[in-house]
Order: sequence, then C-alpha cells, then structure tokens
Amino acid sequence: MDKNLSLTVISPDRILYQGQAESVILPGIVGYFGVLPGHATLVSQLDLGLIKLHSGNKEFRIAIDGGFCEVKNNEIRVLTEGGDSQDDITTERAEEVLAHAEAMPASKERENSIKKAKVRVLLHQH
Repeated sequence: MDKNLSLTVISPDRILYQGQAESVILPGIVGYFGVLPGHATLVSQLDLGLIKLHSGNKEFRIAIDGGFCEVKNNEIRVLTEGGDSQDDITTERAEEVLAHAEAMPASKERENSIKKAKVRVLLHQH
C-alpha cells in the first residue's frame, strides 16, 4: 500500500496546493476528520476551516472557505470557494483583515468576513 496521499486544493481562481502528504485533516461540515492512505472512497461537504497536512515531522496549513472534497485511491481533491495557504498570508496581514472585518457595520457579510479572517489568523498559530 502506498504510504502517501496526493492532495489538490482548488479555488475558482487558482490551485492553492498540490502535493503529497502522509495524512490530511479536513474541516468537515460536522467536524474535522482525518484521511490516511488506504481510506475508503468518500465525498464530503467541507466547512470554513483549516486543512492540515502532515509529511514527516512537518505540518502545512491551508485555510478554506468551505467546499467539497473527494477521497479516492489515495487522492484527495478539494474544491473550495476560496482560501489561502500559510505561505500566502502573513500573521500581520491576517490580523489586518480581521480588524477590517470587525470594523464593518453589523450584517451577515460582516459575520462571514470575521469567520474567514479568524481562520486566516489560525494559519500561523500552533
């Protein structure tokens, strides 16, 4: 059995990540779930949150704005409405985006913007 997974994370405007991992944790709509090599085939709706992939002793994080994933034959494909990897946005920029969202007038858009910004802040917290 292959000991790696192939992960591709795609948003409407770009590929957020494409590479290998030993394990992947995904933000399912009812909670986080893990995928290891040999996982059963599945399709799942994803919530706003972090994808965490592990390879060796390293963890890489990707913030996503919800979407869907398919797991099949050690390949994980994620289609998301938007996102950023930890290499795409600095902690300082994520905190600026959060402050901007919190300054917006009360609305559903403000609440969604705050949630998305908080996930970006989590990219760099361990």
